Amino acid sequence: MKKKLFIGIDFSKKTFDVSVMHSLDLEGVSYRQFGNTREGCEEMLKWMKTQTVLPQEEWLFCGEHTGLCDVLVSNFLVKQGLFMWLENPMQIKSCTGIKREKSDRIDSRDIALYACRYQDKQRAYHLPDKDLKALDELLSYRERLVSAKHTFVVSANELRGVYQRDVNVRHIYEDSRQEIERLNKKIKATEALMKKLIAANESLNETYQLVTSIKGIALINAVAFIVLTENFTRFETSRQFACYAGMAPFGRQSGTALNTHPHVSHLANKKIKKLLTQAALCAMRHDKNMRQYYERKRAEGKHEGVIINNVRNKLIHCIFAVVRSKVFYQEDYLNPLKKAIA
Repeated sequence: MKKKLFIGIDFSKKTFDVSVMHSLDLEGVSYRQFGNTREGCEEMLKWMKTQTVLPQEEWLFCGEHTGLCDVLVSNFLVKQGLFMWLENPMQIKSCTGIKREKSDRIDSRDIALYACRYQDKQRAYHLPDKDLKALDELLSYRERLVSAKHTFVVSANELRGVYQRDVNVRHIYEDSRQEIERLNKKIKATEALMKKLIAANESLNETYQLVTSIKGIALINAVAFIVLTENFTRFETSRQFACYAGMAPFGRQSGTALNTHPHVSHLANKKIKKLLTQAALCAMRHDKNMRQYYERKRAEGKHEGVIINNVRNKLIHCIFAVVRSKVFYQEDYLNPLKKAIA
């Protein structure tokens, strides 16, 4: 249904700013700020009803996907049966043009303007799956534990060579080792909770078993894929995910002055990119096809980084293929067309 009222929301930790417009006429924009609380959401909804006589089916709320700041308001609006659209902040920024002034009020107005101009691109925000949300929280918690552990490991390694000669340094070293052991236990406990949560959910467990059948993909990689793809419902193709993760190469060409070779973009999800790099290195050691591919490309003189990126892309395509087909990975799989030719 085509919308006639456009509401731009700029989220922050304690407040959210709301601008309302009926058309591209910037003179008729209404604005107000509310507290980022349940009470603030209810107050905003009451205020909205005083701004228009249009039915709620014709309202379009739009905001930037900022993480925790947008969760409360977005969930509230969806539960009220309203249409909420969360867009990538970079997408909105690239469409608003050059700005000399910035404030929360102006940002909310620009978001409303974006919603009005690009309403044909609207995508409804849905309440997150409870188990997926829990997996996301566990994965983030594990990342914090691993980061804390790394701090103590580096410190302990630096002190190892001198702790014998200084009592105080020996205490720091030994205490660091104890902290590392404690963090290792917490990491293992968190991973056990992930496995338990997945095993209790039939859909997640099926996806997990399919994804981990691929050599190089273990628990953390599989959970990261499940969370980021919302159990493979967020991306239609593996190519889309490769773009999102910053592993799909793109070239640049304009006339005769600009013509660069395809290369990956810095606009990427660096966390999944790092995890897939580790998975690619593991796959090249343990998967026969990946190892043969690596050796062949090295013999051709290809750069190490290019080969690793190609293997990462191969893993992405394999992961999406096994999930879509619901068939476990087969190392010696041969395409039916190649079989027919043979």
